This record gives sequence, structure tokens and C-alpha cells, in this order.
Amino acid sequence: MIHTFLNVQQIMDKSYEVFLGGPTKAAQDKVHVTINSQNVIAMNGNCYRLMGKPAAVRLAFSRELQTIAMAPCSPRLNEAFPVLTKSVSGWRVNAAPFCRHFNIDIDTSIRFIDPEIGLTGALQLDLRKVVSVAQVRRKRKKKEA
Repeated sequence: MIHTFLNVQQIMDKSYEVFLGGPTKAAQDKVHVTINSQNVIAMNGNCYRLMGKPAAVRLAFSRELQTIAMAPCSPRLNEAFPVLTKSVSGWRVNAAPFCRHFNIDIDTSIRFIDPEIGLTGALQLDLRKVVSVAQVRRKRKKKEA
């Protein structure tokens, strides 16, 4: 039996979709950031630590790059969004006014594939590089009487 292997270009035509999510990484190694339909940006403890554990962030948006930037700032600034505790290991920013202003419409929970944190602790979130992480709820079977 002769096996013929196709190269990547031959199989990666328009009929295939590439999964951009990548493999699962250890929790202590990954930077996990999501945004949900209520416009809450959630991040794991590792992301929060790499940002310098800010009490507040300043949000900015690049329409051209479709990228959200979160930079640590003083909580005393008018434009400061407080970073709130979500859980034991998670943090959140309620970004609804920001999303409304820039017409950022999120209809399901999405995870940013490659969040980038710069030397100053600024986080960049590319809205073109996301995967859906919405949980599908199963319908319960009806009990027969």
C-alpha cells in the first residue's frame, strides 16, 4: 500500500477552517482574557500579575486594528475603570460604557487567542483573533409520568 501525503497548501483550501485556539496550556503559564455579552472583560490571575496588579485601567480602542488596549492607571483618573475581583483567581473590568461608545457589539463570550502584555503592563486584545467560549446548555430530559 502506497501512502501519499498531501502538503498543507493542498488541504488548506476554502473548504477547511483552521482552529486558531491552539492547545491547552498549564494554568500558571497562560494569559487568559475573555469578554462576554455584558461587556465584562475577565482575566486570570497570571494576566493580572503580568499587568502589575493594577487597581484600575484606562481603556482605548483602535478602530483600524480592531484592538482594545488596557493600560494600568491611577484609580483617581476620570477615565479609570476599576479592576474588580471576579473570583479567587480571576479579575474583571466592567467595560459596558466603553463598548457602547465604540460600538463594540459582543453577542457571546469570546476568548482572545493571543493577548499581548507590553513592558509597561499594557494589555492588547485583538478582536479579530478570538474564539467562542460560550457554554452550550443541554436541555434536560422530561421525566415521564
